[in-house]
Formats: sequence, C-alpha cells, structure tokens
Amino acid sequence: MPPTKKDQTKEKIQQAAYKCVARFGFEKTTLDDIAKEVGLNKASLYYYYKNKEEIFLEVTSTTTRRFVETLQQSTLEKTGGVAAQVGHYLFERSVYFLQLVEQVHISEETLRQVEHLFYDLIRDVSAQEVAFLAKILAKASADGAIRDIDAERLAANLIILSEGIKENAKTRAPDRRNIEVITHDIQTNLRFMLGLIFSGLGKLP
Repeated sequence: MPPTKKDQTKEKIQQAAYKCVARFGFEKTTLDDIAKEVGLNKASLYYYYKNKEEIFLEVTSTTTRRFVETLQQSTLEKTGGVAAQVGHYLFERSVYFLQLVEQVHISEETLRQVEHLFYDLIRDVSAQEVAFLAKILAKASADGAIRDIDAERLAANLIILSEGIKENAKTRAPDRRNIEVITHDIQTNLRFMLGLIFSGLGKLP
C-alpha cells in the first residue's frame, strides 16, 4: 500500500533527525533542532514522537533491518564456499554496527543510558542473524563441505566472536575515530579465527 501522509511526515522527521544528529551529535540535538529542520513546530512534532530517543530508535530499527536483509542477500551471492560467506557476513555486520555508533556521534555513556530502548531490536535482529548463519552452516554440512555440527549453536557463537573482535579492535585502536584502522584490525582477526574454526571443521577458508 502507498504510504500515508502520516508515514511520509514521519520519514521526513527521521531524515531531519539524522541530519541534526550528524551535525550536532546525539546529546546536543534537541527536538527544536529537528522540528526546525523538518519545518514543523515542536508541538506538532509531539504528535508523531514523544522524544528524540523514540525517533532515533525507529530510524535505527528501519535502517538496521534493511541492512541485514541486503547483507543476507549479498552473502548468499558470495562465491568461495561457506567460509567465505560466513566471513563476509561477520565482517560487514561488524563494520555496520561500528559505523552506526560513530555516525551519530554518541558517547559510550549515553549509549549505555539508551541501550534499553534497543533490547527488542537487538533480540529480534540477533535471532534473525543466527537463523540465517545456521541455515548456511547446515547446508554446508549436508553438502559435505564441513563436518556434522550443531549449526545453530555455532552460528550464535560466531556472532559472539565477531562482537568480541569488534570491541577489542575499538579498545586497541590508538585513535578510536580512525574507522579504517579499526576495520582492518577486525578483518585481520576475523580471518585468523575463522581460519582456525573452519580448519577444525574440515574446510579451510
């Protein structure tokens, strides 16, 4: 169905909010800033959203779900076997979530304060990611590319591994704003760990 006028207005508000956050940072962005950017008064903005956190949550939810869908499709099209597909998926998701935080200029302290808003999104996306990777791993096992495994358990632990590697890369980086250095560290360590894992499964990446 075509979007309603309310849907169109909400999308404009979301786009305006992202522009403001990119310009001022999450902490300094106000509803007045967003209302001015979109061409509404603050009172009108309250008809659509209670606060900036609610706007940010909806923007992040929509963007993340679209990203995951696109990434899953590109992963299925990736050549080189199951290890290459898993490596591609884990690396790209790590970079996305790393850049998501950097793009909105949100501090670690503020992120901790609002992270409860994202519990449902994190849970749903994580379940979708595990199911997707488990399906790839189960097919590889059925095809004889890797030995028989608990595909869902391995998929869940691969997600945990990628998160740990990402956080470690951020901590180790001399300049945490240097995304290029951090992503290179993530890629290097992911390759190393996946090499060990898939070697043990009987299939080198």
